[in-house]
Amino acid sequence: MPALYASKLPEALQGPLPLVVLLWGDEAGGIRQAAQLVANTVASRTGLALDDPFGVETLTLPDLAAEPSRLTDACLTLAFTSPHKLVWLKGVSGTERAEEVKQLTEAVLATLQHPLQGVTLLLPIPGHLDKKHALVKTLEGQQGSLAVRFFSDTGRDLESFLKAELARHNANATNGALQLLAAGLGADREIARREVEKLVCYAGAEQPMTEAHVQASLCGATPSGVFLLAEAVLAQNTAKVDTLLDQLQEQGEDLNGALVLTLGELTKLAKAQALRAAGEADEAILAQCGKGALPPAAKQAFLAASRRYPAARLAQVPERALDALQLARSGLLPSDHVLARALLSWSV
Repeated sequence: MPALYASKLPEALQGPLPLVVLLWGDEAGGIRQAAQLVANTVASRTGLALDDPFGVETLTLPDLAAEPSRLTDACLTLAFTSPHKLVWLKGVSGTERAEEVKQLTEAVLATLQHPLQGVTLLLPIPGHLDKKHALVKTLEGQQGSLAVRFFSDTGRDLESFLKAELARHNANATNGALQLLAAGLGADREIARREVEKLVCYAGAEQPMTEAHVQASLCGATPSGVFLLAEAVLAQNTAKVDTLLDQLQEQGEDLNGALVLTLGELTKLAKAQALRAAGEADEAILAQCGKGALPPAAKQAFLAASRRYPAARLAQVPERALDALQLARSGLLPSDHVLARALLSWSV
């Protein structure tokens, strides 16, 4: 079936249940919501209970790395308790190594060599694919399959979405508060919706909501020092990173969140470098990296970091982040010590 955009997915699900649904693109929150929509649709149309372990089989990338044939086996094994089975890939974040994505691709393509019936294979894969990828091209050309693309919001798109969400709660915010909220959330609408709900509860009857409300609300979820830490890493200010790490650890903060946030910002730097190499102008780079709504000084700081930060080091960041997380969770060394060393190394 030809490529679909996210807005067309509900309509497509009104027809015959698809054998394979690929949800791909940059908007991870939208992909997660769409995956749940597909699962709910399969359940409502077939009588399948989503908590039925015989009717719903969930797999992860580590599962497929350990046993690549497991995906095929899952799709060809009938459910005992339902006429239809759902095989659901879970846990893909967009930060996985290229080798893991390759293993997944090979497992899916091998599965598609078999005639599938009475099953829906659900593949939510944010971040890794493009329109030329083998999975996208194969499923776009296969009868009974859906390949649905999700685009990240630009800063302007996200602000419009936030205004609509605030209006839904009979609330409003100043322009500065909206810009700060958009910059602090990034382009994930699922997270944005939850944060708007929290902000509305925090502000109460104080309308319009101001930048002070936003700062207090966002910091309730993520310490402000974590955002400052990410900025210091991008600026390669090692002394400031060291100071902020000490402060966060003294406050008892878990550095896993700091690592993930900083990894996201470094990923945006890599995207900015690729866009600049492709001839994109600064404003286009900012928009596509979700930085279009930042204050002027913050925009310039991001652009400066994208010019200065070594591309070769950026290319190594995902693999080193995975190594750091694995070591931190191994128990061989104190977790915060491992994560702090990784963050410091990115700031040099």
